[in-house]
Formats: sequence, structure tokens, C-alpha cells
Amino acid sequence: MSIKFSPLSKHDINYLNVIELYKEAFTTVRRLPSWLLRLMLRKGKDGFSILYENDNWIGLIYLTQYKDTVFVHFFAIAEFQRSSGYGSKVLHALKEMYPQYRVVLNIEEIDAQQENYSQRIKRKSFYLTNGFSSSGYIVKEPGERLEMLIQGGSISKEEIEGIYKNLFGGILGFLYRPKIITINK
Repeated sequence: MSIKFSPLSKHDINYLNVIELYKEAFTTVRRLPSWLLRLMLRKGKDGFSILYENDNWIGLIYLTQYKDTVFVHFFAIAEFQRSSGYGSKVLHALKEMYPQYRVVLNIEEIDAQQENYSQRIKRKSFYLTNGFSSSGYIVKEPGERLEMLIQGGSISKEEIEGIYKNLFGGILGFLYRPKIITINK
């Protein structure tokens, strides 16, 4: 059984399920504004994929590439499919799809003061178990501090800035620059 990354289309039978999963899995702060998401999907934004194993819908993922890096913006497994090993299977499939690339993603910073502290610990543990490690950087986005994890090497502050500039493009990329903070070890 293999994982399939199917480009998200409003014609897909699971389109509405994917949109609901997106809203459920990501905080309001992390989500793209609905109008921007709809615009990106209408234009066939590369990287938004519905995840399937055979014909079974299992989740969603949004990826972008920059040089030799794949940035996982959003990754969620459908609630009824969780704890079945699909998260690990997807990450393994991703590594097979991009064997020469570093894979990076952001998770909520570990903060004992937050209500979902135990969920944050569990999430980080999942990624560490699946071959990721801390990049050594916190990405401070509007309203949220995120730890960047990496698989397949290391990354510099300048490369992280390049990823975000590439993601948002010209003017928006210039205006929206998250602050990159080195983690003190």
C-alpha cells in the first residue's frame, strides 16, 4: 500500500472534507485567510495535496519547494485515521519523493504555559521519532512562535528568510518577513 499525493481540486470527492480538516487542525493564527486560500486553490496552487492510501482519504498536506528544501506548511491526518501510522507513512513517502532535499516544517514552540502543552510535546516527539531534529531556530510569525524542525541536514537563517520570500513573492514577501530567532542552547 502506498501513499498518494493527489493535487487538491474542488472537484475531488473529498474536497469539503479537506477544507474542514484544515479548519479543525490548524489554529486561526496558523491558517491562511479563507479568501487567500480560495484564491490560491482556484488558481491551482501547486503543493496543496489530498493524501490517499489506495482509495482511502487520509489527510492533507501543503508543500513548497525552494532550492534544495521542501517546506511543509500544513500537514494533517483525518481524525478518524489518526493513530494508524499514516503520519509516519506520509513522511516516509515524502522523503522518497524528495530524496535529495532537506525537509523543513514548523511546530508550535514548546511552552509549558500553553493549554495544549502536552499536545505540543507529543507532536514534537512524533517528528523527532520520524527523523526530524531542531533547526536551532524559532520563526516568529504574527501571533505565534514556531520551532522549525529539519530532516536531512541543517539550515541557515538566510535560507529560512529565502523560503519565506519565495513563498509570498515580491511585495508580500518583502512586507511579511517573520523574525528568525536563534535558539539558545
